[in-house]
Amino acid sequence: MKYFSYGRTQSTPASAPGKDGSENAGEAVKETADGVDSFFDKLGPRLQEGWDWIQANGSDFALAVGAWIAVFLVLRIARAVIAGFIKRKKKGYYDPANVVSRLVTKTSSIFLLVVAAALVMPFFPIIPEGWGGYARTLAVIIGIIQLAAWARELLTAGIVGYADTASAQSGVLTNAINLIKTLVTIAVWSIAFLMILSNLNIEITALIAGLGVGGIAVGLAAQSIFKDLFSSFAIVFDQPFVRGDFISFDQGDYWGDVEKIGMKTTRIRSLSGEEIVIANSQLLDKEIRNYRRMDERRARITLGVLYQTPHEKLKKIPQLVEKAVENVDKARFERSHLKEYADSSINFESVFWIEDRAYMTYMDVNHEVLLNIHKAFEDEGIDFAYPTRTLHVESLPPEEPRKENGGKAG
Repeated sequence: MKYFSYGRTQSTPASAPGKDGSENAGEAVKETADGVDSFFDKLGPRLQEGWDWIQANGSDFALAVGAWIAVFLVLRIARAVIAGFIKRKKKGYYDPANVVSRLVTKTSSIFLLVVAAALVMPFFPIIPEGWGGYARTLAVIIGIIQLAAWARELLTAGIVGYADTASAQSGVLTNAINLIKTLVTIAVWSIAFLMILSNLNIEITALIAGLGVGGIAVGLAAQSIFKDLFSSFAIVFDQPFVRGDFISFDQGDYWGDVEKIGMKTTRIRSLSGEEIVIANSQLLDKEIRNYRRMDERRARITLGVLYQTPHEKLKKIPQLVEKAVENVDKARFERSHLKEYADSSINFESVFWIEDRAYMTYMDVNHEVLLNIHKAFEDEGIDFAYPTRTLHVESLPPEEPRKENGGKAG
């Protein structure tokens, strides 16, 4: 009776080494297909050999399969118990404990069969000696697939979990997060596919080169699209603003509420009602002011009074402004000072705070404060200045005698 041997079997490469890097994608795919055909051509005789071995060692093989199945069932039970023990129902979907629980749950039954076979092989014959290389290759392929599934889950949980935690509100940039999941899935399974081909002794150098050339061509053709796409990723993770924020950009020329952040553009509802659509890359290149992330607003006003205003009334102006501010709800006085002697007025600069970030509240409070100042100045007899110019004439030329019609002055 021949049992499985653990020595690595030498396999013959299925195709010649890779050609020059200039080989196109079509030749690369043909070479890969030839390698796959060569592999399956050698598989037929091995299948016949395996069937003959099973017929010659039926009882031992049945005992080995029974042990294999028993170990497999124990591993499945252990998987369910461990996943249930680690899972935290009261925690979020991307909580580390729940991520580990999903990793355990995503351990496939086929992978458990391979693990069970590895545990049984030292004690029972499961496969004939000549099948060692094929068994090892199959086990490696299954292991790669399982590692890819784990890697996808970990990367998705890490990237999307971070974006979800950092997000100021749920549901922000859902489309971007779904795209991230898709890109992670494509990347992980593409790497896994190439690793499987490599373990089958199929030359993948030419295939990678061909795909690289195609990728460069696509990248150049869709450069602007990818620029906006990666800008949307920057918005996801850096979050200069989120949906619902009130922002201004382009040196304050545009104001509005962020309504939607898409893969290519961001849509903003302006104060005048129209929708502003701007590419993500262009928006991030500009200076953005986010007014939602402030707790209160600062207001600064300049009041100009006449130069004829008496000194005692000038001294009263800061107190009048302070009282006018304090009498308005959600307004907090900071300072008021004589700032300058301007061309047509004596100017006072006053600063106060509105204890609310809403723009409408800011305008309402500012409105009430200005009305209170006007009433206080009116009661005190203080006049506001406006641009005036006084002309002082030192002398006039002598008036000429008026001439009579048809006569001369004399």
